[in-house]
Amino acid sequence: MTASPRAVLFDLDGTLLDSIPAFLAITRQACVKLGWPQPQPGYIREVMTLGRSPIEALLGPVDDHDARRSELTAASLSLWQDVFAGEVRLFNDTLAVLQRLAGDGYRLGIVTDSNHFVVSQLTGLAGCPPIEVIITRDEAPARKPSPSGIELALRRLGLGPHAAVYVGDNPIDIQAAHGAGVRAFGITTGASLREDLLPHGPHAVLDSLSQLYAHLGAWSPHATASPTVRGELVSGLGEAGGFLAIDWVRDAIEGWLGGPFHPGTINLKVDTDSATLAARCRDDPWLRRFELAARDTFCPALLHAVELTHRFMRTPALLLWPQVPGYPEDKLELICPMPLRARWALSDGARLDVRYLTVEEPWP
Repeated sequence: MTASPRAVLFDLDGTLLDSIPAFLAITRQACVKLGWPQPQPGYIREVMTLGRSPIEALLGPVDDHDARRSELTAASLSLWQDVFAGEVRLFNDTLAVLQRLAGDGYRLGIVTDSNHFVVSQLTGLAGCPPIEVIITRDEAPARKPSPSGIELALRRLGLGPHAAVYVGDNPIDIQAAHGAGVRAFGITTGASLREDLLPHGPHAVLDSLSQLYAHLGAWSPHATASPTVRGELVSGLGEAGGFLAIDWVRDAIEGWLGGPFHPGTINLKVDTDSATLAARCRDDPWLRRFELAARDTFCPALLHAVELTHRFMRTPALLLWPQVPGYPEDKLELICPMPLRARWALSDGARLDVRYLTVEEPWP
């Protein structure tokens, strides 16, 4: 099976480059040159994350704000390149993560509001794998939070938004990713804290680049196994049987499953990691899924095609997720073509594996 290509796009400053100290050093030296007070702790976060004016963050309210900002800009420009090159560093896992992603077949890109000189501090290093697409402020139609830079990167890669993720250290990175329709990952290695990023709805917040791989397990472009979760068999409340016996529900499920099914569900309880993976899989377009629209007084439901296994036994099944508020995250409800407990001689506590099937795998 040849999977469609996938891409990982990155912000640069604070994400791939440990450049926040360099920006702070530039400001400090500019302030010395101007005879201004030094920036206070938290200055970079106030300016880069919270959007405060650098003049207000340095000097407080002043009548000649615009003139002072011009002075600061001129002083910074006169020294920034040498200071930046001397201060900037890579994070200790930057090259290792990029090399591993490239080796696993991911297509790599950078979308940044910085310029090509800053980009070269990474791409000019020995060991940096090829970055297939680079969009700086010189190429992007608008700066973030506009999604236009990410959208341009996707066009140059020839990919749709479902085939990419974006990693950045700032709320505007998450906003841009959402606007472009790609999955957004926040990271706390730059100017922003976790509490700055979470309100913007990232797919996850990372504390290092190395943590990204834990969230790409269901995405790997050359994965030989689709995502699998393991759960423990528990007794249900017997409420699903009546719903599955409704004519229009039964007809739809028989069509998807390819034949009759047992009029009840198997219930599995999963741990936190499996629940998190299952939640991510709900929106993955590369997994085979079906939608049961709301009708009468019944809520809509999402169903995934899965393979259910226990020891040497296996069967196709449908993983049912009723789309109602408060549905337990640690519960998996499965529809099987046979009475599984009786056929496989199972009792509560038995452990079963649920493997999601991709759209490229045969079904049913």
